[in-house]
Amino acid sequence: MSIDQARDSGANVSGVFAALFSNAAVDPVYARYGLFLLRIAIGFDWIVHAFLKISRGMYTHEALLAKNGITPLLAWPTFGLEVVGGVAILLGWYTRQWAAFLLIFLAVVVWIKWPVGWGYSNTGGGWEYPLFWLVAQASLVLAGSGAFALQATSGVPKSK
Repeated sequence: MSIDQARDSGANVSGVFAALFSNAAVDPVYARYGLFLLRIAIGFDWIVHAFLKISRGMYTHEALLAKNGITPLLAWPTFGLEVVGGVAILLGWYTRQWAAFLLIFLAVVVWIKWPVGWGYSNTGGGWEYPLFWLVAQASLVLAGSGAFALQATSGVPKSK
């Protein structure tokens, strides 16, 4: 029973509360708002992450790329793609496509951080946090944009 069904059936507060915590299925009404929150968090994170590169100086990003065997010529293109992709995800414009494309960036970060170890608090930062963002973003690729997107691509049916 969904929360709405419990509420509409005249169930008491305990019935609605039970429906809220016992329902393992995707709620067709509220899931799109959860995806919206996930989309906002991921888009915002990409934008902030990109502008951190500029605040530290692009030479720092170039050096980091070179240290890991990646050509420093990709410093500005990665910055640009992170900004454009972050804005696109934030607005819900081709969310699945941009999120899927930017998964490559996250996979590279996990690969680079692998030798450091799991804990992100390790010296040099581990792969725990980048892997979390990779999985969160993969969820967005699979589930779609959610509510308030420029393009409605959510796989969750809209309520009537």
